[in-house]
Formats: sequence, structure tokens, C-alpha cells
Amino acid sequence: MQSMLKMNADSIKEKVEFMMNGVEVDAKMYASLFQKTFNDEDKKKGLVLFVMENLKSNKDYDGFAYFDFKTGMVLRIIKDKDQNVIVIEIKPKENGLFTTSVYKEFLTAKQEEVDKDPNQIDPRTISFFLEMKEINKASWVNSRYIKSINYLKKSSLLVSYAVPLNDSQGEFMGLVSLDLGIIQLEELLGEITNEKSNFSELYEGVPFVIEKHNDDELLVIGYPHKHDKEEFPLALGENDYSGYLFLADQHPDLRIQTFAKLFQTQKMAGYDIFNHEFTTLEACEDTNGTTWVYSWSDIKPGEKPDWVVGVCVKRTAMMAGGVALGQIIFMSLLVMIIIMIPIGIKNGKSIGEPLEKMAADVVNIGIGDISYSVSSNSRYREIIELAEGIEKMKSGLLSFRKYIPYKVVNKVLASRKTAEPFAEKKELTIFFSDLENFTTISESLEPDKLVKLIGDHLAMCTNIIQSLDGTVDKYIGDSVMAFWNAPEDCENHQLKACQAALACQEQMVLFNQRNKAEGLPQLKMRIGISTGTVFVGNIGSDDRLNYTAVGDTVNLASRLEGTNKIYKTSILISDKTLAEIRGKILTRPVDKVAVKGKANAILIHEVLALGQDETHELRRIINLTVLGFEHYLAQRFQQAIDCYQQILDINKEDHLALFYIERCKEYLQFPPPSDWDGSYISNSK
Repeated sequence: MQSMLKMNADSIKEKVEFMMNGVEVDAKMYASLFQKTFNDEDKKKGLVLFVMENLKSNKDYDGFAYFDFKTGMVLRIIKDKDQNVIVIEIKPKENGLFTTSVYKEFLTAKQEEVDKDPNQIDPRTISFFLEMKEINKASWVNSRYIKSINYLKKSSLLVSYAVPLNDSQGEFMGLVSLDLGIIQLEELLGEITNEKSNFSELYEGVPFVIEKHNDDELLVIGYPHKHDKEEFPLALGENDYSGYLFLADQHPDLRIQTFAKLFQTQKMAGYDIFNHEFTTLEACEDTNGTTWVYSWSDIKPGEKPDWVVGVCVKRTAMMAGGVALGQIIFMSLLVMIIIMIPIGIKNGKSIGEPLEKMAADVVNIGIGDISYSVSSNSRYREIIELAEGIEKMKSGLLSFRKYIPYKVVNKVLASRKTAEPFAEKKELTIFFSDLENFTTISESLEPDKLVKLIGDHLAMCTNIIQSLDGTVDKYIGDSVMAFWNAPEDCENHQLKACQAALACQEQMVLFNQRNKAEGLPQLKMRIGISTGTVFVGNIGSDDRLNYTAVGDTVNLASRLEGTNKIYKTSILISDKTLAEIRGKILTRPVDKVAVKGKANAILIHEVLALGQDETHELRRIINLTVLGFEHYLAQRFQQAIDCYQQILDINKEDHLALFYIERCKEYLQFPPPSDWDGSYISNSK
């Protein structure tokens, strides 16, 4: 029975950890997105809308905060009592003070300021931010009490997982934090208590989560009942924990008080229950002479939060239950043996056949071949449940593929090994896309329409990329990062990346036609592609990996996507990508550019069409562009203007020709320096 009690305690711990892991994963995702948009206010607004929608749909989360340490600006998103999302914005004023504004329907056409405090203190002096600045690493922060604002009339008790935002030198710039609501944690323990046949019900016990605040102060963070005045008339009243949380030695439940007594006994013996990796089992007698058996373990030994999760049972009930349970098990086994011998002989075949099919199904899953099967028509409940379990496992793996490239999932399944950090040097073709001015467009959309619009666009791009053997690495707001030639080798990866880019732009035309019919805005996509050697593999920590690529080639593709803004192009590729697609893809030279972060200039090119789609007019435009660009590099600016003007005679809206005519006119009036080699320095990201 002792081992069963430990198993029960471990089960409760796993459920609490599962809730916490969800917070950690999402907080790190938000931090990564905000890190990339730290100096881009437009994209930051789009991310805030994204976070608001996720927060509203996830019942476990109580709030979110973004903190800019340089300015002291804080953006806090919380839920009101009706689960509506409210935004609290703290901004600096000219006199060195700060002002707090509270908004409903933030960043939408219905935005409304519902409260304001013009005398807010500098957030950079708040202990929470100072603590995170000092440790400067992702960490849980012990529970804290945030006082009510006038509009909400609600104080918040929460525990946060905070992730710092650092500059390229590792200096602290700010943080992102996601809050796990204490109420949600208590509701989880309430669900555990109400489950049938658990230790709380059978043996008069209770699950609990306790946090260490000071050396001798234990705070009851999780308890399976609401702490209201009717249930607990002895509540602490007005205190640091707003009358909702209790110190363990003052808790109305004697079982919790007894655990506080056990803690002091353990401490005097030199044993720290908050820094122990293994599940502990100890007994302690309460003030009424009843002995309770406790089983607990530390949620994160040696780390924040300082929590122990456990359960207690009455020893007499546990012993009586153990004897009774043993008798029941023995008699049940005896009866089952007597009954099952003839039934097993008679029905072995009817059991064996579906088991053989399920075994083959599991083998296929192991090599990544996941497809739904026809439901079992067996009359045996166990066979039906096993078949349903396998189908649920398939659903989980198929859902898992939506978060991680399916090729990577299949590779891990086939290897029969746990995914571990690794990276290899390999030549890849990298693809980056982004929507032009999408943040501005999104401000006029309702959140549900915004999420659907982004989702439909990303689905369109993903389907095209995967159909051409590409691997979708990640979504960054409305952007897509993908690559070819990993995790599996891919022939002609440069060609397939360009084919995917052209197909995406072609589908955008149809996509915009549907949007127009539905009254939605028109979107324009920019794409950057580069080829080169990168590091690709499982990059991250032991408990959180991301199959991705890193290196200069990745950065170059991202910069090329942004460089489209300068020339009003839609697809730009590097010289190295062009070398492998000549004759198969129609391109034209754009410029000799040193993109941001690169010292040396490279030739970049615009992708126009598939080679098979060449027309007489298109070939003439390409030839004129090549000739005009040669004149330009040789500083024959008037001859270059003549070439680009002929392009306008064919297509009066040719963006590149218009651009170069203006640039060449400027150089005719203000010639470049004598050492000019045609290079242009781009600061686009």
C-alpha cells in the first residue's frame, strides 16, 4: 500500500507538472517572437493580438506580461471575472513618472480606455523585474499577490514563468512572463479529489501543493476547495495573500497543519523537503492523536518555484484498506483463472486475430506509417479498449506532426531512440516569407477573423512547401521559415524552393480573390531564398528541442525577404541559389547588395517565372534588364536609363525599371565616388 500511495503522489505531481509545462512552452514561444520584434512596433502589435486570443482560449492561464527594461514600459494582459481579456499598459511620462491605462478590446476598432492612474511608480523598481534582471534566465517565480485596479475590482494571486529578453551581447532588455492562475491549480486538485477510487476518497486524505516563502513559512498554494468565508470562517483576512491563501500551520484543515508540523520535524533533523529528487513517505500524528501518512516530492529540486506536491491518508484506513484490497485481489484472481481456462481455449483465435492486426499497426507506427484503422468488431472489452487506445495514440502523433515537421517525427519514430540535441553541417536552401504591412491591416480586423486569415494563409504556404519536399521549420506570426535538403536529402533543392515560391505567389492571387469576396483585405507576400552551408538538427536544451537550421545562410534568406521592400519585388534569391537553377527558372539581376549583417556585397536576383512559361515579352524584359544592369555597374547611367525605359514600353508598371530610372537620374546629377563598385548597403531586416 505504501508503494501505491507513492504512485498516487507521483500521479498528482505529473498532472501539476503537465499544467506547468504548458506554461513554460508557450512562454518561451512568446519570448522568441517578442525577441525578434523588440524594435518593430508594428509586428509587436500583431503578436499582442495573437497572445490575447491564446490567453482567452486557455483556461489554465491567468495573465501575460511584456516588460521593456530600457523604457520601463509594461504591457500586462489579464482576464476579468467574466474571462474577458483586459490590457493594462504602463508608460513613462515626461516628468519621470509613469501612467497606467486600462483597455477593453485592445488594438481593435472597439478599443476603449476604462481606467487610468497617472501616478504609477517606475516598474523597473518592482521586485519581480529586479529579480529577473539579476538571474537573467528563464525561471519560475514564486506566487505573488497583485493588488486590484479600480476597474476590475479583482486582486490576482498567481505564479509566473518568466523568460528574459537579451540583446546580442546577452544584456537584459526586458522579459516576457506567463501566469498560471492559483485558482486553476486549485480546480485541478478539486478534480483529482472528485475522481472515483482515489486515495482522497477511500482513505480520508487530501492532495496539496505547498510553497516555501521563507525558511519557516509554508504557503498552501493548492488545496481542493475554495477558500471562502462560508467554508473557512477562520481565514486570515487582510494579509499579503489577500485572504485567499493560508499558511500551512494556520490552515483550517488539520491534515495540512500536521504537515507543517512534519516539515519542522524534518527541518530540525537536517532534511530539506524542498530539495529532494525522490518521493518521500513519512507519518505524523495530529493534535487529536490521529496518525496521517504523507507522500510528497519536490516539483523542481533546487529551482523555482519552491513547491512540494503530495497527498496524505489516514494510516488506520490505509492498513484496513490494504488487507481488504489484498483479499479482493486474491479471490478475483482465483475466480478469473477458473473461468478463463475454458474460455481462453475456446476463444483464443477470436482474440489472437485482432491482436495480430494491432501488433502490425503498432509496427507501422514505429516506422512513421500512421493511418486510421477500421474499428475493432471484437466482443471483448479489453480488445476494444486496446484498439481505441492505439487510435488515440495515432491521433496524438498526427497532432504532434502539426507542431513539428512530420519528416522529423517519422525519423525519430523509426530510430527507436529519444530525440537528443545534435547538429550537422549541410547545404540547405532556406525560404523566408512575410506579409507586407500585415500589422497595420490586422488592426482593422476582429481577433477571430485575424486568426482565421493568418491560419488560411499559413496552411496554403505549408501545403505547397511540403508538396515540393520542403520542411516547414516554424511560423513567426504571419511569416514562414522553411528549408530543403533536411532532415532527408532532396535533389534539386534550389529548384524546388523557387518552384514553391512561385506557386505561393500564384495561389496568393486566388487567396486574395476569396478574401475580397468575403470583405477581407488584400495581402501581398514577400519571399527570400538563399542556399549555403548551415548547421541543422535538434537545437535547444535536453528537455526542449527545436529541429531547425542556423547560420549565415538562414540570416541571408531573412534579409532577402526584407530587401524586397526596397525594390518592390516579390521573390529575391541569392547568387548561389541562381547557380543551380539557370535555364529552369526565369530570373533577372536586381542589384549588388550588402545586406544587413554582411560586409561583402552579393548579386541578388528576382524570380519571375518557371522556364516553361517563358514568353517573347518576358524574354525581352530579362535581356533588357541584364543589359541595363551592366550599363549601371559600368556607370553608363544614361544607357541604363534607355534600357529600363524600353522595359516600361513593354510593361509600364515594371517596379524594377521604375526604381533604376530614378536611381540612375540621381547618379547623373550626383555621381558616385571614384571607388564605387556598384554595391548598395541595405539595412532591411
